[in-house]
Amino acid sequence: MSNKKKQNGSGCLFAFVVAIAVMATIVVLYSMNSGKIQENLNNITTNIAEYIKQLNENGNTLKDNIEFPEEEKLTEAQKYYYYQQLSETGKKIYLTIENNIDKLKNGEDNIPLPPSLNEDAKSNSDGKDYIAKEFQNAWDAFVTDKSQYFYIDSSKVCLVTKMTTKGSNTNYEFYIGKGDNSNYFIEEFDNKEQVEAAIKRIEKVKKEILQNASGNNYEKMKYVHDWIVDNVKYDTLNSENTSNIYGCLVNKRVVCEGYARTFKYLMDELNIPCILVSGTAVDENGKSERHAWNYVYIKNNWYAIDTTWDDPIIIGTGKIDTSIKYKYFLNGSNTINKNHTPIGEVTKNGMKFKYPELSKEDIK
Repeated sequence: MSNKKKQNGSGCLFAFVVAIAVMATIVVLYSMNSGKIQENLNNITTNIAEYIKQLNENGNTLKDNIEFPEEEKLTEAQKYYYYQQLSETGKKIYLTIENNIDKLKNGEDNIPLPPSLNEDAKSNSDGKDYIAKEFQNAWDAFVTDKSQYFYIDSSKVCLVTKMTTKGSNTNYEFYIGKGDNSNYFIEEFDNKEQVEAAIKRIEKVKKEILQNASGNNYEKMKYVHDWIVDNVKYDTLNSENTSNIYGCLVNKRVVCEGYARTFKYLMDELNIPCILVSGTAVDENGKSERHAWNYVYIKNNWYAIDTTWDDPIIIGTGKIDTSIKYKYFLNGSNTINKNHTPIGEVTKNGMKFKYPELSKEDIK
């Protein structure tokens, strides 16, 4: 039996291209219930406040004294790792996106962003360009934190700007829009009904996995890791949905991003701290390519898991040997950093997110 690491230059690109469409004027004025939206934002912010307090002042790494007991059921707060690295402006945009998922699913155009962005724009020398940058940062953080919204096409999500000027005073209104597109969906879906049907198929597989993922957090991680490695194939056919959880859980054929997103999605469902990591990796042939994998928090330390590389393409017949299957399971920095380099950019030239420091040694 021989094995070969997966190689697919375009397939392992872990990047989202967010189309930032800035419109100078919109003929139709839009109104919004700012009080209700602000109340919703406050509610979501309250839910994650405890988690954010546990982070260092620079928002980049977890404090040394934070403990996540292995049997503790963590709250939704632990799923907001990238959110906490955003500016206050970016956080407002992120929470508005999350609070309007149903409207995105319905294909609603020009969803209002908080009115306070007007003051954020006016207080910054770059004005609307500053908001455009923060919009992209917020979107990058959102899609990296939230793997469950697999059906949204980032390239269809636009920032729409309405600008009115009276004398020397300029005011802005900002909206989430879909440009000239009929919906926000990836090309595999044409309508909300198709998306809902896909979600139900995912839920069915997820339920089966979670029912069998028992024991402590280590045992749950191992079960999910093994399910993915044993049931999913690396895509070499340029199939659909290869970078998302639908491709992994339903079609069972993905590239590295699909592997990593699905592992995080299932860890989130199990309330186990897990983040998505983007960077480059050098395979056994010395070839460097864009890649995605995960960091998990267990036994008071962060470790790396790469389900893609634990599931190599097998040439001929046979099964994956145990020494290969767990080679990249709960690695410390001394192991994973030999051939994996985190970058932190979700979109090219976008915000460079920071990652927690790994344990040096592999978990024993």
